[in-house]
Order: sequence, then C-alpha cells, then structure tokens
Amino acid sequence: MNFSQRIYFNDKPLILTTDKEAFIQDDPSAESFTAMAGATLRNYTQAIQHLERPGIKGVIIEDVSEDVLLDQLHAMYTSIDAGGGIAYNELGELLMIFRRGKWDLPKGKLDKGESIEDCALREVSEETGLVHLTLGDKICDTYHIYTLKGEQMLKRTAWYKMGATSSDTLQPQEEENIMEARWVHPNELKPLADKAYEAIREVLKRAGLTW
Repeated sequence: MNFSQRIYFNDKPLILTTDKEAFIQDDPSAESFTAMAGATLRNYTQAIQHLERPGIKGVIIEDVSEDVLLDQLHAMYTSIDAGGGIAYNELGELLMIFRRGKWDLPKGKLDKGESIEDCALREVSEETGLVHLTLGDKICDTYHIYTLKGEQMLKRTAWYKMGATSSDTLQPQEEENIMEARWVHPNELKPLADKAYEAIREVLKRAGLTW
C-alpha cells in the first residue's frame, strides 16, 4: 500500500511518499514540486532550505520504506502533540477564529497526562468560549515543522469534529492572539478559507467541506 504524508513548513508542503508518481496522479498540483529520492539527512535538510525560498511550491521526498521516511523525520525534530477541532452548531455552521492575520481553527498543545481527545475539547473551549462541546469523529492528523526558542519542532495536531451550540457566548482568547471567533455557514466559507493556512484548508477538505 502506498504511503504519503504532508508536513507543512512556511505554509508549504513537504511530501513524504513511497510512490511519487501515484501521489502526483492524485494531486496534479504536486507535479511542479521539487523531487528528491531517498530519506536521507541531506535530503531533509535541503528540502527545508528549498521551502524557505520564494517561488518553491513544495518538495517531495520519495523512499521505498514508510518507516525510513518517518524515522529520519523524527530523528531530526522534537515531536509534540496537539489537538483541535471543527465545532458545528445546531444550524450546521462551523466555528472559525481569526489569529495573526489568518483564519484558523482552534487548537493547542497536549498537557501532561491528558488524552488527545480531552486536549482537543479543552483547547477549542479555551480559545473560543464554547462550553457545551461533544466529541465527534476524528478528521485527520496534520504535521507542522517550526522553530521554538532555537529548537526544531515537529507538531502533530489531531483534529476532530465536535458538536456545539450557538447559544454559548463566543469569547476569543486574546492571550492567544485570537481577535475574532465567528460562526460560518459552509456556503460562506470560501473567503475565509482563501485566507487560511494550507494545513487548515487540508483539515476543512478532509472534513468534507468545499468552497
């Protein structure tokens, strides 16, 4: 079975895959990505350097082994886990937040001893003010590389669908730089999705939303 995983850096995708041609067939936009063969330290380092350059849309690293692809990735970065969600109210609207100039979905890091499901519910509640939340099906995991205090981090975020109610008062968490929380009908999603990070657009699509 073919393996592929998107890792986001600088809002651009690094694709890890065991079959480059199959991935491009499923996603023709990846045909313009820079391709590298072999899950080596050199290729991973060069891939990140490429993604820092203007005009580079993405990078693909292909290897015959899923384990080798992931082992090299985790050897290079400190892994942390986070949880988040798409909350839907009784009107079928979903909740989005505006943070640092982008439309986003509520999420946050896992606390010690906490389950990833409880983390997702807690973070959505803290960042939006929603109180009456119920956990639904898992949507997907997304991966994001970034630097924190000089350390290279690989963050995995587990995303879930959630039930909510519009009667809860929305209270954007200002200390997390959230300026607005807004209920959005799926028919009105496009202008917000167009101003969201690539990883957030992936989560929305994996949840079955289109625009």
